[in-house]
This record gives sequence, C-alpha cells and structure tokens, in this order.
Amino acid sequence: MADAVIEVREPGRTPLRVVLTGPLVIGRDCDGLLLGDQQISRRHVELRSTPRGVEVTDLGSTNGTYLDGERFTGSVLLPVGSVARLGVTTVTAVEAGGSARRRPETMTIIADSTDSTDLRRTAIDHVSDLVTPDLPTLVDQEHHHGTITIVFSDIEGSTERVSAVGDEGWFQLLALHNQIVRGQIRRYGGTEVKNQGDGFMLTFPSARRAVQAMSAVQRELSDAVTRARTADMRIRIGMHTGEVIVDDDGDLFGHHVHMASRVASQAVGGEIVVSSLTKALLETRGDVRFGEPREVQLKGIAQPQLVYPILWNPAA
Repeated sequence: MADAVIEVREPGRTPLRVVLTGPLVIGRDCDGLLLGDQQISRRHVELRSTPRGVEVTDLGSTNGTYLDGERFTGSVLLPVGSVARLGVTTVTAVEAGGSARRRPETMTIIADSTDSTDLRRTAIDHVSDLVTPDLPTLVDQEHHHGTITIVFSDIEGSTERVSAVGDEGWFQLLALHNQIVRGQIRRYGGTEVKNQGDGFMLTFPSARRAVQAMSAVQRELSDAVTRARTADMRIRIGMHTGEVIVDDDGDLFGHHVHMASRVASQAVGGEIVVSSLTKALLETRGDVRFGEPREVQLKGIAQPQLVYPILWNPAA
C-alpha cells in the first residue's frame, strides 16, 4: 500500500507535508510531531495510513478534534481535501498514497513510528546544532570554565514574513533585526556566539544584563516596526544560566547550552522566557517582573521544568 501524505498548518510556522509511513502522534509533548499550539493536548491525535485512507483518532484531547467543523470522538477517516482541526492547527489529507510532492512553501518530512525525533525545527534549533556536543580537550581547563547566561532568539514565523513582504522587504527587515540585536549586545557587554539566518546564540556575563539587553531588543524592534508601518515581526527569546566550557575559538560546550535552547523553544513571538535557575538569580533585587510560570517538558530533560516569561515594558 502506498503511503498517505498530510499537510499540517500551524499559525506562525512553516507548513509541513508529512509522509505517513507509520502511526504518527501529534501533540505538545509526545514522541511524534511536536506543536507549539497551546490549545492542543500533550497527545492530541494519532494519524495512520490505511487502505481506506488517512485515519484520525482523537486521543481523549481536552479541547477536542473537528472534521470539517464537526467535533468527533474515536476514529474517523480524513478524505483528501477535508480538514481536521485541533486547536488552531489544521491537518489536511493531501494524497491518499504515492510519493510526497514538495511545494516551495512547505517542508516535507517522513513520519516513521520508529523515529521519536522532534519533527519541528526552528532557527533556534539550527543555531543550537552548531554547538559541538563533545567536550574539547583543554590544556587550561580552569581558564576556560565560566558561569554565564546563554540566550537563544529567532524571528517567529519567518517563512510567512518572507511571503508577506517579498525577498527585498525581508532582507530589509532582517537587516533591521540584526542591527537592533547587535546594538544591544554591544550596549550590555554581551557576546555573539553564533548566528544563522534569523537565529542568534548570545552570552552575557550576568542574567540581569541579558534580560536588560533582550528587553531593550523587544522594545526597540516593536517601536521600529510600528514606526515603519511594515509587516509585523516578533522575536522569541529564551535564556538559561549555568557553567560552560569555552574553547580557544569561542565555542561553548556543556549541558547548560542545550538547556538554554530548549527553554527558548518554549517562547512565542514577543516573549522572553527564562529557566527557573535564571529566575532565581534575577528576582533578588525585585526589579524584574515575571508572568505566570509554565510547567513544560523539555526535550532531553528527564523531569518537567518551570519556565517564566519576563514582563518587559513596551513603554520603558
């Protein structure tokens, strides 16, 4: 039997075309397709290719699953062209079988039940991938150790921004974004470690400087976009504090680097999210305000973690 193909559309993210070579679970915390949609359950639906077509099974979700506007329980068939909705995300059966034909504006992936890899990748993921996982052999280990605050950021829905403003407009927005980020890095004594596309990896000597810098970035970017009356552009920022090893080329190594990238993946556009350790360092003076904590499961971290949004002031 030929494998079916579905298309998953989540606002603010690149549409995905998925070839169903086996059962695929979709949710916020599952071994399958991970989404950032806060209206869906951790394990919301399971999809599988059957001789009759794509079968969608609601896994007891809180907010329910809808087929062409009608809520259902249990399992239903998803005909080609019909739309299943979970939260603000839609799933469409594109092909009943055959090979996946990739469109320019979509990403095509193969969903295999034996592969539990996170299928969603952002600029934060790509920048994080540039960090070498293996610890280097250092002659002077003492000199290369240090406790710093690590920051990851990227532009939310960058693919949609390109479509909205065109290539030339996008490069102008990207240049504006990079200028603002780098200006605040210099102002607050930070370091640009990596940059790929619209994603940055930064370090700061203290958590407070990191928050001050990135709050200033959010304010300046929001003001610039408003004054220019151009397409909306919002960035996601996350940070964590810990001891890392730095080699002679400036590359960072250690668990805390990857912890920072996982925290950043929990942010949405316009947010600055910090780990509980960074929050503990920031709250001592009482000059940083926090939103409600969120308990999240970070990839590669065994226990659930609390992350905290920073309430940066747009008018400051």
